[in-house]
Amino acid sequence: MTNLVVVVVAAVLTYASRAAAVVFLPPPTGRTAAFVARLPGPLFAGLAVFALVGDVPAWPDAPSLAAAGAAVAVAPFRSVPVSLVAGLTAYGLATLVW
Repeated sequence: MTNLVVVVVAAVLTYASRAAAVVFLPPPTGRTAAFVARLPGPLFAGLAVFALVGDVPAWPDAPSLAAAGAAVAVAPFRSVPVSLVAGLTAYGLATLVW
């Protein structure tokens, strides 16, 4: 499979599972709600680490590190579009510098 196919399949599965959870499951309460509220950050960090490391145990290039750092820096906004824009901007600027 090409990288684009993998990304599209992952996106479809992600959105489909979230939509199914919203439609079919009751909203969490108590401790479960507090736990679920903290999930997006760790999940994003896990995806970022996997994207940086991949299947090769080597250091990522400087633009990738800059993109990950920018995405982590804007994580308190809890917004995927803001994280994507920050990461892409940092990657582009780092590519120009390094």
